Amino acid sequence: MTVCVALGAALLTPTAAGAAGSTNEDAYRNLGQADRAEWMWGIASDTPLSAMSIPGTHDTLAIHGGAMVQTQEDYGDSANTLMAQLDRGIRAIDIRVRVTENKYFTVHHSAYYQKANFDDVLTKAQDFLRKHPKEAIVMRLRAECPYDGGGVADCANDPKSVTPARVQEIFAGYRDRYPGLFYADAASGTRRAKVPTLGQVRGKVVLGSFDNVENDNYGIEGFDDHKEDHWAASTVPEKWGYVKDNINRAIAGSPGDLYLTYSSASTAPLGHLPSQYAGGYRSVQGGVTTEVLGVNYQLMKHLNGRSGRAGIVMMDFPGWGVVNAIIDHNADNAVKGGNRMIWLVNGNKTYVNSLHNRCMVRGPEFDSSKTGGLVTQRECQSTPPSSHQWGAEKPSYDGKGHFWIKASNGKCLTVPYNNGTPPGSGTQLFWWDCETRWFSGSQMWNIIPTKLATATGSRPAYTFINNWTGQCLSMDPATAAAAGGKVTQETCPK
Repeated sequence: MTVCVALGAALLTPTAAGAAGSTNEDAYRNLGQADRAEWMWGIASDTPLSAMSIPGTHDTLAIHGGAMVQTQEDYGDSANTLMAQLDRGIRAIDIRVRVTENKYFTVHHSAYYQKANFDDVLTKAQDFLRKHPKEAIVMRLRAECPYDGGGVADCANDPKSVTPARVQEIFAGYRDRYPGLFYADAASGTRRAKVPTLGQVRGKVVLGSFDNVENDNYGIEGFDDHKEDHWAASTVPEKWGYVKDNINRAIAGSPGDLYLTYSSASTAPLGHLPSQYAGGYRSVQGGVTTEVLGVNYQLMKHLNGRSGRAGIVMMDFPGWGVVNAIIDHNADNAVKGGNRMIWLVNGNKTYVNSLHNRCMVRGPEFDSSKTGGLVTQRECQSTPPSSHQWGAEKPSYDGKGHFWIKASNGKCLTVPYNNGTPPGSGTQLFWWDCETRWFSGSQMWNIIPTKLATATGSRPAYTFINNWTGQCLSMDPATAAAAGGKVTQETCPK
């Protein structure tokens, strides 16, 4: 029995991650599929965080307490909501903590416990970053409870005698129990860190600020210098005006300056709910119905029509469309280009060279026997003919994990036998009847998954290494622009 492998067919199907949103449903309360776990992979490592556009959530875990308190789509307690957000592209988070038993942090939004503690947050963040080490998470941390007094809507520390110094000591304990998780320069509490590059903080949680602890030495320099946070704007249009102005300042401003925009607001219980600022609402007055557009939709449409750095944007109830719109504004710092030994495999069975963007083709036959022929390349077609289609199939007799790369006529991608001497770099490949002997290494390929950087992250790609020669499937650079150019093997990159 043979096992057919449709490389990339599911992974490369277009999804919301590669699309632009157009409706309110795309911008509000609909984060979509978990397909943006690695968008930072495609951003150049020397990019300062200040030059990036980073989607975030305001009161990241506020899912309990009713409509006046809830700010995010509910994906579950114990910080499961955080993990869902990270998988869907969120990279800036806003965590509010209350001291419990004088030694723990629990997560609150004002008086309301959000059924998560700080260990949940750090464990989920650590798990995510271990799986996706090219990513980074920016955290705004706040001690949520007042130290003196407070109103009925405020939380109270346990014990009430907790001081800012004690809050810092408790944080230091968490930091030390998760060694290597925090970017150390921003989490020491002795001085604010210079704005780091993405390369310096990949795999880390970066403390942007630690608020309400009477110590301004945490976080990153300038984190709040260009901040929009009119959280009690009286109307949705007023709030959108503040947001738009700060986004425009970020687009026009120096890439060395951090811009932080909270698109969130609330005037409940007498005014509008967080959900109404984010998603809009319908107003009926004097028999006249008016649709009030939410901030999220207006932000998405505003960003879709512009380019340039948008800064860090903290949102209530974001949808996938507004998340994508922010991520798309990293295009200026995206790693571009490919490598002729890295291939994209599409759902239509085409194998596309990532550097030259041309398709591998079953070329002309050697003779009328149709036993074999050359392997060449041509410009890819929107509807590929059968000669442009290939598949990976695992022979039943091979127990070492190698594959045939088979043309649509059932023939195998083959390295020339060369009288038994492995041929060198630059040798053109051909298609030939598939051998059924275990030692036919010239037709056995080791398939190595990799990733190719794109403007908004990365997509799956593959390197194909011949079992006999140890060389990589490639294209002849001298004939790369010509139809019928050579598909070859080449010494694999280090």
